[in-house]
Amino acid sequence: MTSSNAAMSATIAAEPLEDLTFHGGSETTLGVEIELQILDRQTGELAPGATRILQACQDEEIDGVTGEFLLSMLEVKTDVCRNTAEVRDTLAPRLRHVHNVTQTLGFDLSIGGTHPAARASMSAVFPGERYQRLQEHQGSLAYVEAVFGLHVHVGVPDGERAVGVINQLVEYLPHLIALSANSPFWQGVDTSHSSMRMRMFRPSANSGLTPRFETWDDFLHYCKTMHAAGMIAGTKDLYWDIRPKPAFGTIEFRIFDAPPTFTQILGLTSLARCLVTYALARLEENPDFGRGDQNRFWLANENRWLAARYGLQAACVRGPNEERKTLAEDAAQLLTDLRSTAEAIGELQFLRLLEPVDQLDTGAERQRGIYRKTGQWKPIVDDAQKRWRQDLEQHAAAAKPVTAAADTAPANTPAPPPAETSPVF
Repeated sequence: MTSSNAAMSATIAAEPLEDLTFHGGSETTLGVEIELQILDRQTGELAPGATRILQACQDEEIDGVTGEFLLSMLEVKTDVCRNTAEVRDTLAPRLRHVHNVTQTLGFDLSIGGTHPAARASMSAVFPGERYQRLQEHQGSLAYVEAVFGLHVHVGVPDGERAVGVINQLVEYLPHLIALSANSPFWQGVDTSHSSMRMRMFRPSANSGLTPRFETWDDFLHYCKTMHAAGMIAGTKDLYWDIRPKPAFGTIEFRIFDAPPTFTQILGLTSLARCLVTYALARLEENPDFGRGDQNRFWLANENRWLAARYGLQAACVRGPNEERKTLAEDAAQLLTDLRSTAEAIGELQFLRLLEPVDQLDTGAERQRGIYRKTGQWKPIVDDAQKRWRQDLEQHAAAAKPVTAAADTAPANTPAPPPAETSPVF
């Protein structure tokens, strides 16, 4: 152990662990965060413009805009929303406003899990204490983590059910990767992966597939053990694909690449809410469903790799002795099985934005096609910007005024269980 490593661990262990009380509530509310690429308007390359943009957004009194790990990244988030319709009405106008402000400063915004030609020498870490600590811990690898994702929070009533829902949803994480895969390029090279972001994002040992915890107490014990050893300062240091967020009373999906359109943001947000609602209903029927199946965790980890490599064409098996299917086939069945849940909670129109799955353009193949046609990466960036702006403008123009949500933090009430003919799990 180096002296700097030892000092960092000692500092973390000496600080109090965050309050792990789960602040759940009574609604399946949502919170959405989207990470955007900051570009030089002339070259299309990533540009370190976050501090100037953040100051301009503060001057414009635009809420929900924050910096991220690198100065070429910007995060825009919603307030607490009751449903996906409210996410649309909150986030679309906000993103349009931020985009307009960004352009006045000589920058532009784009979207995608990775920038097709970004290099480590083009990266600079945001000057925040936590990010500087991460940079010191990761060394030069910190500068290659120019990856961009969509994070969706869904409320649940308490920690016990948060663990129970996560245990049920782990086997569907590969589907969520494949439905959002939008990062085939890395440093100017076609990697043959659909989601190179999933390959590159490993900021710590606490990354990747969520461990299996049978109870909320097991999760608390893990956090306290890791904190006492100086390994994590709090739950923000758990970079799992899906994780509990006690302070918000939510489950946070961190698995998605930043998708190519705002329409797909809405579809993926709705899917996350429907999955959580269904899993909560199953817990009401039988709490033992929340213990999870270790076999499915093992298979999910393999399927996760296949999803990042092959996208919707990955052939996967979710359970022992089950039929092997492509993720496109299985995801299509998943959406069909969730329709009754979606209808019960007013999400059906948004869930259907992902259909038909076999025709869904997640972005990866489109990027490849553009490069093979032009032989250049700049047209990929130009196409991503144009497509993103046009789609966003349509949603922003149709957005409705939003009234304040009843709860101040995301929380959940499960909808009635779906029909017996919809065996999602």
